[in-house]
Amino acid sequence: MRTQRLLFLLTIVLAWLPWAGLARAHDFWLERQGGAFILRYGHHGGEVLALDAAKIKTLICRQGVQAPRNVLPSATIAPKQLTFPGPCALLSAFHDGGFWSLTPDGEKNLPRNQVPDAVKSWRSQQFAKWVDVHSPLAGQPLGDGFEIVPVSDLSKVKTGDKATFRVLLAGKPLSGATLAIDHKPLGETDDQGQVRVKVRAATVESVSASFRRAVRTPEADSEVFEASLTFEVAR
Repeated sequence: MRTQRLLFLLTIVLAWLPWAGLARAHDFWLERQGGAFILRYGHHGGEVLALDAAKIKTLICRQGVQAPRNVLPSATIAPKQLTFPGPCALLSAFHDGGFWSLTPDGEKNLPRNQVPDAVKSWRSQQFAKWVDVHSPLAGQPLGDGFEIVPVSDLSKVKTGDKATFRVLLAGKPLSGATLAIDHKPLGETDDQGQVRVKVRAATVESVSASFRRAVRTPEADSEVFEASLTFEVAR
């Protein structure tokens, strides 16, 4: 019994380390296929999991001089993907994962005040974004709660080149966010919210950012923010 408890406590510690969280997380990303945009959940480049449509709260599109608009009602939702025909220079989706609690029996999608044996609890928010690197809007924020914005001109960034990205939380530069590719942490944002990383993909790259902050509420101990930015690599 004592050994089992020690193993459980060790699991909790490892699960809450920033780099361990990245390795365990599910991806949430947008990509373009045949002129349409596809939203998926699971493992980018691997297994695609079921998409809970009720947790997709917004799908924001910006094109040309038009103001950003929520096009979610125009999207087609299937069990494992959401499809939107476009066009969009910038497109983002918000997945509200709700509250989660860690217990000796695993994770439950419930707030702490509804789970008597909760050890840790958090609120999960995920954002996915796609940018047209050739659009003058590519380097502009779209207004997501947690957002990756390219600082470098991605239309000129090729495989092996480095690019600078800025991470925003509620529209403000965020320091201490972790940027990763394929769940491999590559750096943390500085006091200007920026970090520079090497682009690795040959055709389409997806970078992700994550950040956890403590809160004091009956429902959760912390808030977990995750975002992805997908774009086509210059050739």
